[in-house]
Amino acid sequence: MTESTFHIPHEWRAAAEEVEAQGGPVMVIGAPGSGKTTFCLYLAGYYCRQGKRVAWIDADPGQPYIGPPAAFSLGLYTDAQELLKRKTPLVMGFVGNTSPVGHLLDAVTAVQKLYNRAVALSPDLVLINTCGLVNGGAARELKYHEIDMLAPRYIIALQQKNEVEHLVSPHAHRAGLLITRIPVSPDARPSTGEARKAAREQRFKEYFRGADFQEIALGDVGVHGPGLGTGERLGFRDVNALSKTLQSIVVHAELSADRLFVITDGGYAEEEQYTARERYGVREISVVKRSELDYLLVGLNDDKNLCLGLGIVREMDVRELVLRIITPLRDVSAVRHIAFGSLKVNPAGSELGRW
Repeated sequence: MTESTFHIPHEWRAAAEEVEAQGGPVMVIGAPGSGKTTFCLYLAGYYCRQGKRVAWIDADPGQPYIGPPAAFSLGLYTDAQELLKRKTPLVMGFVGNTSPVGHLLDAVTAVQKLYNRAVALSPDLVLINTCGLVNGGAARELKYHEIDMLAPRYIIALQQKNEVEHLVSPHAHRAGLLITRIPVSPDARPSTGEARKAAREQRFKEYFRGADFQEIALGDVGVHGPGLGTGERLGFRDVNALSKTLQSIVVHAELSADRLFVITDGGYAEEEQYTARERYGVREISVVKRSELDYLLVGLNDDKNLCLGLGIVREMDVRELVLRIITPLRDVSAVRHIAFGSLKVNPAGSELGRW
């Protein structure tokens, strides 16, 4: 990565020199199209050209540079030329959607885990590129807790006016934190929502190219999601009674201390959920149509709950409790956790809506 690749503002050079003098970690914040990734490429290249190692955490699930969408990824770079290629992530954290909205805990947990792994690599710089969510309460909550948990040495704020000031101002008096404000990339071009979606779908398509079917028994893994696999499976009589109550065909039901989880084939009488909840003495009931699981994106995680790869649900065998999924993972024997996302995607990369 050379400076001739794109025009470098003098403020960017000054920021890179200051970071080198003071040290990291560095967190980059900015709106969509502000040039966050471009600055990260420049800063990482600046370090690599000096023979230094950069651990880059890509914490943008919507427009990632390193890994697939709907996940955070960690890459390690030692050669500036490597930055021009899309590397396979060392490790990923599954978020479950291309926006962290509705997945704030997943996002904060993922970035913390990747940060811990990055530090363990003993790099010369840890670089965190955040997502473009900068407006609204979710943006404030996410950025506040990312900064609070990771405690970076530097925040690099790219802005045209003051669009990210409300995100950094709560940390203005934090001990040891330096905030540097730099202009957006002169090469940045505002992109439309349609263009960003098209870019995501292309990345999904590339990720699932060559993927194949795999089967995972739910009894062999922990499940994070709507309630599946968290309670005691109910027998035929209960399932039959629930079918009558909900006026639907119940194909699976589980009862835990505070929740009744039900899977149906087709619609159901929503007004009868209260009756079912009262019967089993639980605080809540979750009813899922089996068709709602079709094409749902899932994270296939290891025994430390770090993401080994993404999968797409295609079928659930409710009798044997086996998920049939499409994934580029050739060996799923190391999968110990499955995290259900909220985005539906087909293997060709098209986004099919959210659950």
